[in-house]
Amino acid sequence: MGAVHSIHPQAGDGEGIYLRDQRRFSVSALSVTADRNRTLLNITPNLFPATKYNVKKELGDEAPVSFVLDPEAASNGAMSHILCLNNEEELTFNFTCVVRQVHKDALVYESDSRDNVITGLTFVFASTSKELDNLVTREFHANPNLHKNPQVALVGDYSTGGHPSVQFKWSWKWKPPKSYDDRTGGWRTTCGFVEYDPQAHKLKTLANFTFWVKSAQADELRSPKSLSPRIELGVPPRLRVPSAQSMDSRVSDSDEYKDTLETMPPKSPVFDSIPEDGLGLIPSQTTTLADKPVKVDVNCARPNESLGQTEDGPLFRATIKSWEQKTGSMRTRWKKVLKRAEAALEAQTASNNAASELMEALREVSSSNSNAVQPAMEHYFDKIEKEILKYERSRSSNLQKLIIDPVSKLYNVDLKQADAKRKDFEEESEQYYSYAGRYLGQRQDSLKEKKRADSDKKYQTRMKNYELSRFDYYSFMQDLHGGRKDQEVLSNLSRFAEAQARNHLDTSSNIETMMPQLEAFTSEVKETDKEFQLQRTEREEKRRQLEKSKKPSEPLPSQSIVSSASLNGSKPRSIPSASDGDLPGRKASITPIFSNPVNSPPGAMMPSLSSIGSPASPDPSLATIPTGSPQPNKFKGIRDLEEKDLSLGAGSDQSTHRKEGLVWALSKPGSHVDPKGLNRQAWHKFWIVCDQGKLSEYTNWKQSLDLHMDPIDLRVASVRDARNAERRFCFEVITPQFTRVYQATSEGDMKAWIAAINIAIASAVEMTGTGKIERPSNDSLPGSNRRDIASVLTGKSSSVSSQRNHYSSKHPARHATVGERPATRRVDGLETDGRLLQQVREADAGNNICADCGSENKVDWVSINLGIVICIECSGIHRSLGTHITKVRSLTLDTTSFTKDIVEVLLKIGNRVSNMIWEARLDRAQKPTAASTREQRLSFITSKYVDRSYVAPISPTLSHYSSAQETLIASIKQNDIQNVLYALALRADPNSKDRSRNTPYLFLALAAADPAPPFPQSQKTTPQTAETRKAFAIAEMLLQNGAELPTSVPPFPLSSSGTLYLQQKLRAAGRGSDARV
Repeated sequence: MGAVHSIHPQAGDGEGIYLRDQRRFSVSALSVTADRNRTLLNITPNLFPATKYNVKKELGDEAPVSFVLDPEAASNGAMSHILCLNNEEELTFNFTCVVRQVHKDALVYESDSRDNVITGLTFVFASTSKELDNLVTREFHANPNLHKNPQVALVGDYSTGGHPSVQFKWSWKWKPPKSYDDRTGGWRTTCGFVEYDPQAHKLKTLANFTFWVKSAQADELRSPKSLSPRIELGVPPRLRVPSAQSMDSRVSDSDEYKDTLETMPPKSPVFDSIPEDGLGLIPSQTTTLADKPVKVDVNCARPNESLGQTEDGPLFRATIKSWEQKTGSMRTRWKKVLKRAEAALEAQTASNNAASELMEALREVSSSNSNAVQPAMEHYFDKIEKEILKYERSRSSNLQKLIIDPVSKLYNVDLKQADAKRKDFEEESEQYYSYAGRYLGQRQDSLKEKKRADSDKKYQTRMKNYELSRFDYYSFMQDLHGGRKDQEVLSNLSRFAEAQARNHLDTSSNIETMMPQLEAFTSEVKETDKEFQLQRTEREEKRRQLEKSKKPSEPLPSQSIVSSASLNGSKPRSIPSASDGDLPGRKASITPIFSNPVNSPPGAMMPSLSSIGSPASPDPSLATIPTGSPQPNKFKGIRDLEEKDLSLGAGSDQSTHRKEGLVWALSKPGSHVDPKGLNRQAWHKFWIVCDQGKLSEYTNWKQSLDLHMDPIDLRVASVRDARNAERRFCFEVITPQFTRVYQATSEGDMKAWIAAINIAIASAVEMTGTGKIERPSNDSLPGSNRRDIASVLTGKSSSVSSQRNHYSSKHPARHATVGERPATRRVDGLETDGRLLQQVREADAGNNICADCGSENKVDWVSINLGIVICIECSGIHRSLGTHITKVRSLTLDTTSFTKDIVEVLLKIGNRVSNMIWEARLDRAQKPTAASTREQRLSFITSKYVDRSYVAPISPTLSHYSSAQETLIASIKQNDIQNVLYALALRADPNSKDRSRNTPYLFLALAAADPAPPFPQSQKTTPQTAETRKAFAIAEMLLQNGAELPTSVPPFPLSSSGTLYLQQKLRAAGRGSDARV
């Protein structure tokens, strides 16, 4: 049936069977029976403690046990199968449970044992594991009478009572967890046993498992032959008989029945089905689609508040300000609703007109409060209200109780108090920050221990009062705008709709046809209402925690470190094996045949299934990992070789560290060394943001952000604790121009700022060479969304809010070769929208993984002279080898490095062709993996590209040429880039010349790739440009691998594209455009 786990599975994972502690509570047997005690399945453990459960049918039943794919696990991408049962007339689960004594030592059973007491053993079931967890956690705390829930059954209290073990049996009759199968062809059921923990006041899961009950009408309901959902789908008559051997066994053998048989007329030989009702059996039922409950799309706003994300800061202030602006218009609209409702109640003679005006007013409200009103408008007012306007005499009481009273309470109690609550919050905020400034301005050496303790206690009290005030005001405003108040209005509107509709059921047939939709609507509203009630309970618990908190300042809620990651989005692909026939431009007569394919990454292979082990045994996969004492990292401090944690970036392509918060500082940098700047009034509050390698300061952060000074470039900065500072919690950022001292609000906050800035410095230094850190323009703020926070708060651009926010638009860029600028840039936009990376990956399936370690994480770096794609870890090793060995560029960041010639090199070579040359003699066991250390990678890459240990020598039998130099010149003349790379790997000299005419290899490469036309005048008809000329991959490869630009005139004419290519290279090298070509 499945493996036994002692770790509770997460929602959406493959469940199997979960037993918390088999030595305390276990299920020794489970039998599933149908009507008349007919046994369907017997489920027993294989041993004790059980590692799996076996499922068998009754003796003589040779049919296989059915399993189905778990739909909940499949929706989350997992593959898990669960037991499948047919929907019998009656399904009963008979559990045999064992309660054992608790032993201190798991290996000793005779001594040191104590009785085991299980209090409040309860059986629960639901459709999914998520609903089951919600039932035993949230609903249990919200409803103490959980045993009255139809999905909960109390089993009882059990104790060993001095015996080693106690066994008991308990039966449960299955019933669908839902009244409909949700169009999946059956019901998924997750059930289990829980016990009540009186100390923690919660329910603990002891055991659970999942199974599937197949719907009897699943095939008929999903049949394509169904013409209409209203057509009855009759089920073939099925006899409810205890035996299929004889007809006599179905009825009694009484004399009265025998007499009846004697007097019965003979039957026709034509087969007739036996009427079940005549035998006193249960008749078969015909099912229609209309019997299923109706589901409607009700967009009820669910509580989605995260109680931990209400920190005081620019976002919090902007949210509050937006809500405050909406409150005025909201008060006007609700006042109009209230007046119309009262007019409808008072003017009974004109009740129809008043009701129509009320609906119009509600429709107006729905434009701004769609969550509160729009569902009711769609499912009641626009459909049913038009049919019952003539019966409005009975609506007076419902109108008063369900509409007027709640709206009046919302308007008079909540909306009118919004201004008063806003003033109270602003006063509390000003008092707190004023006191915080005085508290933090106290000198460290001037306070005695007792006075300091009293000052800290007062500060914590002030902070707690401010946090409570801010939490209450935020909760109040959130309830007004899309929260609990909207839900209360919607709930009352739904109750009003239901009451009115039920009053008119007897008089209107039209209303009767609309009732199923209305009931579905109100059901959804009630569920949402329950969730808001649960949210209110959680909020009260959160408020009690704030009241009881002794140190609400740790951690400070107004400051946080934000780590955002952009997923790569590329799925792992299977790597096809390389063959000789699929290589373009293959010349078998020149060099040996390469047969070593690109190794697939070890992480891409699925692990083989092992036998089920004990739940307490360690993971078998961990047995192969060597253990030992940690050794010092010899590469620590070297940026490109330092060991990094591979797990940090396993799921993301790029990560950006960001921290922002409130600090105190002097007005100008360097003022901390001026004795005049040490007075309390010279320190001011600043909102600082550490993002994208810069540290920015902002003033006036409560209203709108104004940049105080130019951002500090962290690439040339360092941070440390300000040891000589007069004030507490100070740290300093040191740059070549000045030293800036900041004061945090606590010691923990100071350490957090130092750690965050150190991470940003390391990231900025690492990304400097790749050009990833760009200076933002005037209308942007450093951040992942590239938007100015000040413009969000004020509605103005950053240039209006601050004229000091200026940056230089110049930033370092990489070039195609060392020491020269790119001659041309790709103009098709491949480097700007990521299509270059996609194009390189589509050219060769091996480019999806690293050419050196097989990693699939951040494989967006290339070596432009080797024509390979590598990961970010191996790119650091390549950079340390020097540009004479390998030249590393980023496919996503170095936008100016990739000319059309370099792109052509990458497309024609790639990882597959390259590794067939560089790894021809490599043993697969020697190649590093994605989990290899920096030292292992460095050793392998050095042997591969510097020592060239794995390049196969020229075969004396398969090759026509005896030396690497002959192979190089022959491959250039035949325009064979693969064998050109092979010759360069054999250390052929790209600066040699053809002995026949003393011609440089570069001229030969240009002529072989694009021969000049026989008549020179034909070149004038089609002038070439940098964008339209032909790409020269072999010539570019020679230049990237050390070839020098020739200074002599070519001995033969070149094509227009070749001439333009040579001119561009000479111009980039600084020889000018007048060079003779």
